[in-house]
Amino acid sequence: MAAVTAGLSFFFVGAPQPLQRTLPRFPVKMTMPLSHGLEPVRDVITSTATPAPRRAWRRLAGIYSTDVRYAAKQTGLSRKLIAAVVHVETHSQNLVSSAGAIGPMQLMPTTAWKVLHVDPWQPRANIIGGARYLRRLLMRFHGQLRLALEAYNAGPTAVAEGVIPIPAVTYAKQVMALAA
Repeated sequence: MAAVTAGLSFFFVGAPQPLQRTLPRFPVKMTMPLSHGLEPVRDVITSTATPAPRRAWRRLAGIYSTDVRYAAKQTGLSRKLIAAVVHVETHSQNLVSSAGAIGPMQLMPTTAWKVLHVDPWQPRANIIGGARYLRRLLMRFHGQLRLALEAYNAGPTAVAEGVIPIPAVTYAKQVMALAA
Protein backbone atom coordinates (compact mmCIF):
# COMPACT_ATOMS: atom_id res chain seq x y z
CA MET A 1 0.00 0.00 0.00
CA ALA A 2 1.52 3.29 -1.02
CA ALA A 3 0.84 6.54 0.73
CA VAL A 4 2.01 9.81 -0.69
CA THR A 5 2.84 12.16 2.13
CA ALA A 6 5.45 14.91 1.68
CA GLY A 7 7.63 12.74 -0.58
CA LEU A 8 8.01 9.96 1.99
CA SER A 9 5.97 7.40 0.12
CA PHE A 10 8.84 4.92 -0.11
CA PHE A 11 8.63 4.31 3.66
CA PHE A 12 5.09 3.03 3.41
CA VAL A 13 5.25 0.81 0.33
CA GLY A 14 4.60 -2.78 1.34
CA ALA A 15 4.88 -2.10 5.08
CA PRO A 16 2.63 -4.42 7.09
CA GLN A 17 -0.24 -2.53 8.66
CA PRO A 18 -1.44 -3.36 12.18
CA LEU A 19 -5.02 -4.48 12.58
CA GLN A 20 -6.96 -1.23 12.84
CA ARG A 21 -10.45 -1.02 14.22
CA THR A 22 -12.54 2.04 14.87
CA LEU A 23 -15.16 1.59 17.54
CA PRO A 24 -18.46 3.22 16.56
CA ARG A 25 -19.10 6.45 18.45
CA PHE A 26 -15.60 6.15 19.91
CA PRO A 27 -13.35 8.80 18.37
CA VAL A 28 -10.04 7.00 18.81
CA LYS A 29 -8.69 4.51 16.28
CA MET A 30 -7.48 1.49 18.25
CA THR A 31 -4.65 -0.85 17.33
CA MET A 32 -5.57 -4.42 18.20
CA PRO A 33 -2.55 -6.58 19.05
CA LEU A 34 -2.58 -9.85 17.16
CA SER A 35 -0.65 -12.03 19.61
CA HIS A 36 -2.14 -11.14 22.99
CA GLY A 37 -3.87 -14.49 23.37
CA LEU A 38 -7.33 -13.00 23.91
CA GLU A 39 -10.07 -13.01 21.37
CA PRO A 40 -11.57 -9.62 20.54
CA VAL A 41 -14.90 -9.06 22.22
CA ARG A 42 -17.65 -8.14 19.80
CA ASP A 43 -18.55 -4.51 19.92
CA VAL A 44 -21.74 -3.58 21.72
CA ILE A 45 -23.06 -1.34 18.96
CA THR A 46 -22.20 -3.43 15.91
CA SER A 47 -23.33 -6.79 17.23
CA THR A 48 -25.16 -9.04 14.80
CA ALA A 49 -27.62 -10.26 17.41
CA THR A 50 -31.28 -9.41 17.03
CA PRO A 51 -31.70 -5.73 17.76
CA ALA A 52 -33.38 -4.75 21.00
CA PRO A 53 -36.12 -2.16 21.03
CA ARG A 54 -34.77 1.30 20.23
CA ARG A 55 -35.30 2.68 23.72
CA ALA A 56 -34.31 -0.38 25.76
CA TRP A 57 -31.45 1.57 27.30
CA ARG A 58 -33.99 3.84 29.05
CA ARG A 59 -35.40 0.90 30.99
CA LEU A 60 -31.88 -0.01 32.08
CA ALA A 61 -31.00 3.56 33.08
CA GLY A 62 -34.25 4.12 34.96
CA ILE A 63 -34.34 7.52 36.64
CA TYR A 64 -30.86 8.31 35.27
CA SER A 65 -31.80 8.16 31.56
CA THR A 66 -31.20 11.89 30.98
CA ASP A 67 -27.81 11.68 32.66
CA VAL A 68 -26.89 8.55 30.69
CA ARG A 69 -27.78 10.28 27.42
CA TYR A 70 -25.61 13.27 28.40
CA ALA A 71 -22.67 11.04 29.41
CA ALA A 72 -22.92 9.12 26.14
CA LYS A 73 -22.68 12.37 24.17
CA GLN A 74 -19.73 13.54 26.27
CA THR A 75 -17.71 10.33 26.05
CA GLY A 76 -18.75 8.72 22.77
CA LEU A 77 -19.76 5.47 24.45
CA SER A 78 -23.11 3.89 23.65
CA ARG A 79 -26.09 4.79 25.81
CA LYS A 80 -26.93 1.14 26.24
CA LEU A 81 -23.46 0.30 27.57
CA ILE A 82 -23.54 3.09 30.14
CA ALA A 83 -27.13 2.23 31.10
CA ALA A 84 -26.17 -1.44 31.50
CA VAL A 85 -23.35 -0.49 33.87
CA VAL A 86 -25.74 1.70 35.89
CA HIS A 87 -28.30 -1.10 36.01
CA VAL A 88 -25.88 -3.82 37.09
CA GLU A 89 -24.11 -1.57 39.59
CA THR A 90 -27.12 -0.17 41.42
CA HIS A 91 -30.36 -1.45 39.86
CA SER A 92 -31.41 2.25 39.73
CA GLN A 93 -30.80 2.82 43.44
CA ASN A 94 -28.32 5.42 44.65
CA LEU A 95 -26.53 3.33 47.28
CA VAL A 96 -23.15 3.12 48.91
CA SER A 97 -21.63 -0.35 48.52
CA SER A 98 -19.99 -2.33 51.28
CA ALA A 99 -16.61 -1.51 49.68
CA GLY A 100 -17.44 2.22 49.83
CA ALA A 101 -18.32 2.81 46.17
CA ILE A 102 -20.80 5.64 45.65
CA GLY A 103 -23.62 6.51 43.28
CA PRO A 104 -25.17 5.10 40.13
CA MET A 105 -21.83 4.08 38.58
CA GLN A 106 -20.45 2.96 41.97
CA LEU A 107 -17.27 5.04 41.87
CA MET A 108 -14.75 4.74 44.65
CA PRO A 109 -14.41 8.16 46.31
CA THR A 110 -10.65 8.35 45.79
CA THR A 111 -10.97 7.56 42.09
CA ALA A 112 -13.83 10.02 41.68
CA TRP A 113 -12.07 12.91 43.40
CA LYS A 114 -8.41 12.42 42.51
CA VAL A 115 -8.53 10.75 39.09
CA LEU A 116 -11.82 11.80 37.50
CA HIS A 117 -12.26 15.13 39.34
CA VAL A 118 -15.99 14.63 39.88
CA ASP A 119 -18.26 14.71 42.91
CA PRO A 120 -19.39 11.10 43.36
CA TRP A 121 -22.46 12.21 45.34
CA GLN A 122 -23.95 14.08 42.37
CA PRO A 123 -25.67 11.54 40.07
CA ARG A 124 -24.89 13.32 36.79
CA ALA A 125 -21.24 13.88 37.73
CA ASN A 126 -21.01 10.28 38.92
CA ILE A 127 -22.35 8.90 35.63
CA ILE A 128 -20.12 11.16 33.53
CA GLY A 129 -17.10 10.24 35.63
CA GLY A 130 -17.90 6.53 35.40
CA ALA A 131 -18.33 6.76 31.62
CA ARG A 132 -15.01 8.62 31.27
CA TYR A 133 -13.33 5.99 33.44
CA LEU A 134 -14.80 3.18 31.33
CA ARG A 135 -13.58 4.93 28.19
CA ARG A 136 -10.06 5.17 29.67
CA LEU A 137 -10.18 1.47 30.49
CA LEU A 138 -11.26 0.66 26.93
CA MET A 139 -8.24 2.54 25.63
CA ARG A 140 -5.93 0.88 28.17
CA PHE A 141 -7.14 -2.60 27.23
CA HIS A 142 -7.09 -1.95 23.46
CA GLY A 143 -10.84 -1.99 22.93
CA GLN A 144 -11.40 -5.27 24.76
CA LEU A 145 -14.81 -4.60 26.32
CA ARG A 146 -14.73 -7.65 28.57
CA LEU A 147 -11.35 -6.68 30.04
CA ALA A 148 -12.41 -3.04 30.46
CA LEU A 149 -15.54 -4.09 32.36
CA GLU A 150 -13.59 -6.51 34.53
CA ALA A 151 -11.13 -3.71 35.29
CA TYR A 152 -14.02 -1.36 36.08
CA ASN A 153 -15.19 -3.86 38.68
CA ALA A 154 -11.95 -5.30 40.08
CA GLY A 155 -9.45 -2.56 39.28
CA PRO A 156 -7.15 -2.14 36.30
CA THR A 157 -4.02 -3.36 38.08
CA ALA A 158 -5.54 -6.74 38.94
CA VAL A 159 -6.75 -7.27 35.37
CA ALA A 160 -3.43 -6.15 33.85
CA GLU A 161 -1.65 -8.68 36.07
CA GLY A 162 -4.07 -11.40 35.01
CA VAL A 163 -5.63 -11.80 38.46
CA ILE A 164 -9.32 -11.43 37.68
CA PRO A 165 -11.70 -12.32 40.52
CA ILE A 166 -14.74 -14.43 39.65
CA PRO A 167 -17.22 -11.68 40.67
CA ALA A 168 -15.57 -9.34 38.12
CA VAL A 169 -15.99 -11.96 35.37
CA THR A 170 -19.65 -12.39 36.33
CA TYR A 171 -20.10 -8.60 36.39
CA ALA A 172 -18.62 -8.22 32.90
CA LYS A 173 -20.87 -10.98 31.54
CA GLN A 174 -23.97 -9.35 33.05
CA VAL A 175 -23.17 -5.91 31.61
CA MET A 176 -22.32 -7.32 28.17
CA ALA A 177 -25.54 -9.37 28.11
CA LEU A 178 -27.63 -6.29 28.91
CA ALA A 179 -25.72 -4.06 26.47
CA ALA A 180 -25.95 -6.54 23.58
